[in-house]
Amino acid sequence: MKKFIIGFIVGILVALVSQSIDDNHDVGSDYETIIIGGIAALSGDAAGYGQMAQNVANLFVKEINELGGVNGRLLEIIWEDDKCTPGDASRAVQKLIGIDKISVILGSVCSGATLGAAPITEKNEVILMATLASSPEITNAGDFVFRTFPSDSSQGKILAERANTLFHKVGILAEQSDYALGVANVFEEYFIGETQREEFLSSESDFKTRITKLKNSDIEALFLSTQGPPKMDIILKQLAEQNWNIPIWGNEMLANDRDVVTKHAYFLKSLDSAFSAILSPPDNEKFHDFVARYKNSFGENPKFMDYAGPAADGINVLAHVLGKVDDITDTKAIRDALYELNDFEGMHGPLTFDENGDVGLTHTLLQFDGKKFSPAK
Repeated sequence: MKKFIIGFIVGILVALVSQSIDDNHDVGSDYETIIIGGIAALSGDAAGYGQMAQNVANLFVKEINELGGVNGRLLEIIWEDDKCTPGDASRAVQKLIGIDKISVILGSVCSGATLGAAPITEKNEVILMATLASSPEITNAGDFVFRTFPSDSSQGKILAERANTLFHKVGILAEQSDYALGVANVFEEYFIGETQREEFLSSESDFKTRITKLKNSDIEALFLSTQGPPKMDIILKQLAEQNWNIPIWGNEMLANDRDVVTKHAYFLKSLDSAFSAILSPPDNEKFHDFVARYKNSFGENPKFMDYAGPAADGINVLAHVLGKVDDITDTKAIRDALYELNDFEGMHGPLTFDENGDVGLTHTLLQFDGKKFSPAK
């Protein structure tokens, strides 16, 4: 009988603790901590971006909590690795929503992952704040989907407009991912000349046959669009091995990884021209102070300076809005507050969202100057 009573009491305590943990994972719980979800590419080819974005978010959460939190409540992020794939992102947000009872999710850094997560977050009326995802398709991904990074419509267009002044036919070598194809599609849409296109799977690493096919055509320049720096690195290496000194144009992956640019500087310098486009890092005290704090915490500057600002804006705008709404369990109120935002100072200046949850930022055209990529003249 005593064993039964003890077992009964233990069972009740376990149930109460389990309920406490479950409730504490709700963004609108009555407990001290406000918990939101975070999805990012923490492994795979895009891990460099995801890990940096995670570091940025965790840094600001630490600083927000040290200053008293959000209206006196601590902020916490439960992170899931979306591996930059739609399937993994879908499973990640299902776990965050179904098991952790999360109502606000930060991420992803990848377009495909964001598009994989969006149908689920939208159906459940969960806020999804993408930080580095740029596919044009995200514009229409849902009413609860926002992003702090500009659409590839800006990147592809600005590259095509300059190419229109120089070339009649351009070859395109693009990875089959939402982001890489998104940039290539926009470039092709705005380029008034002829294009010859080759696409490759993300699992491929030998591009010699595709390069040879393009080399034997009559293209005047080559446009490269990859999901991350690792594939860009391999392609540049194989282009150099074939001694093909054709003008190279590329998406952000050509310019924003310092290691890739340094490694292939000799080859890029041998070309008639090399162009890319990125979101230029902010040049203001707010951003410089943030970079210094990041370096103090992690021992180095953010590896991708052009992505650091939007990564910071994502977590900060969520904390700002959560501090303004009366009921943080009301995601419709959070959504409306994001749309009505007019008093938030982001890293690039005042940040507002349009009717599609997009921000009004644009890319800058860059040209390789012999050592690095600089604003094009």
